[in-house]
Amino acid sequence: MNRLGRALIAVPAAVLITAGTATAAAATTGAPSGAPPSGVPCVSTSGAKACFVANGDAVYVKDTKANGDSVAGTLKSRLPANWGRECFNVRGAAGGWVKCSFDVPEYQWADLWAANKPFIGSQSSTKVYTSPII
Repeated sequence: MNRLGRALIAVPAAVLITAGTATAAAATTGAPSGAPPSGVPCVSTSGAKACFVANGDAVYVKDTKANGDSVAGTLKSRLPANWGRECFNVRGAAGGWVKCSFDVPEYQWADLWAANKPFIGSQSSTKVYTSPII
């Protein structure tokens, strides 16, 4: 195989590895916690509820349906920014709320998603602002 052919294969592979690493670093399993503070933006779907607290960059996630599926709360930037954070709750409906603390870019609009059976189940979103409004 000539040099150009090897280069054309190597570059996309490096991009995939880098992209996969960045995505994996932005996902975590939440720690058990109490409910989020009242008045924060939340979104619900069949089986899951997610809330975002801008003052502290925290995502709260609760499983609301005892069906054996995990649930997730995802915070994803709106264009032109390109970042995302994902918090998983694997504790089941009886496990209550979990909390994930992230460092997210300030002063940006993002979408907060709640998902039951992440990646293939029901999901819903709402628009949130990543900085506290004073």
